[in-house]
Amino acid sequence: MAIGKRKSTAVEIPDSLPHSEATTAIEPALLQELKGFNSQEQLVLCELIKRTRRDRSVNGPVDELAVVVNGLRDFSTEDEWLFFLKLNEKIAPNLHKEFIGAKKIQLDTMVPTVDKSISEVINSRTSVRDFNGSALSLEKLSTLLGQACGVRGTMFSYNRRDVALRNFPTAGGLQCTELYLVVNGVSDLPQGLYHYNPTQNCLELIEKGNFRWRVINCCPNHEWLSEASVVIFIATDISRLTWKYGAYRSYRLAHLETGVASQNLHLVATALGLGSCMVFGFDDERTDSLLGLDGRREFTTLVVAFGNKVDKGALLRKITSRSDSISTD
Repeated sequence: MAIGKRKSTAVEIPDSLPHSEATTAIEPALLQELKGFNSQEQLVLCELIKRTRRDRSVNGPVDELAVVVNGLRDFSTEDEWLFFLKLNEKIAPNLHKEFIGAKKIQLDTMVPTVDKSISEVINSRTSVRDFNGSALSLEKLSTLLGQACGVRGTMFSYNRRDVALRNFPTAGGLQCTELYLVVNGVSDLPQGLYHYNPTQNCLELIEKGNFRWRVINCCPNHEWLSEASVVIFIATDISRLTWKYGAYRSYRLAHLETGVASQNLHLVATALGLGSCMVFGFDDERTDSLLGLDGRREFTTLVVAFGNKVDKGALLRKITSRSDSISTD
C-alpha cells in the first residue's frame, strides 16, 4: 500500500470497523486528524484503532497515544511502517514541563568552571553514602544541575522552534527526562519538593516541608538518605518518545537516557567535591505518588543522593584522640 498525499476528505469507515463504533469510540481530536488522511491511510488508522480496543480491552474513547503505543508494535506490512514514519513530519509533543503558578527560585546562570580534568574526575568517582548533614550551597546546586542537565541553546526540530539542546544526549532530541528534588539542606533554599525547569534555569516549588521520612518511606532500608543535602528523583515522560519510537523501543530509550543523565550528575558532583550515590531500591508506587506521577505516562526511573562527604580522616583522628585521652586517664 503506497502512502498517498494527504487531502481533506470524508472519513471512509472500513467494513472491519462498524460506523457506530468508529464515531463513538474515537476522541474528537483523533477523529479530526483522521479526516486529513486519504482513504488508504484511513484504513490503516482504523485497523490500528480496532487492534487497540481488542488488545487492551479499551472501553472508553481511543486517543492518539493509545493507538500509537498499541498499534506500532504490531505492523504487518512495510507500508504501515512507512505510514507511521510520516509521524516525524508532525509537531512533537511538548518537551518541557512547567508547574504553572508555582514559586520559582532562579538558579545562577554564571556557574563556576570546574578546574579538574575529565580523567581525574572519572578515576575519583565513587559511590558515597556517608554524608555529614551540612548544608549544600545554592551555587553548587546550580552548578550541579546546570552543568549536568542544563540547556545551552534551542533549535528548530519536529516543526517546533523551542527544542532545547541539553548537556546530555537524548533519544531523538526528545528529552523525556525530568528531575524532581527533595531539598533537605541547601543554603538560602527552604526544605521541600521541587521540580527542575531547565529551559528557565529555575527550581519550581511543589510543596514546602521536611520530606526526609517520606523519602525513606519510598526507599526502604536506606536510612542514610536522611543525611543527604539533596535527593534527586529522575523521572520519565514516556509520551515524548512513543509518538516516534513506539512503546517497546521507547521504554528502552528512556532508561538509557536516565543512565546518561545520572552519570553526568555523578561526574559533576565528583568535580565539585560532593558525594553521590544511586538508589535502585525504591518503591515505584510510593515514589510516583510522592512526585505526583501517574506511573504510566510518567514514572520514576532512578533516585540519586548528593551531599557533603564525611571527612573520615578527621573522624578517625578524633576517635583516636579520644581513645588516647581515656587510656591516659
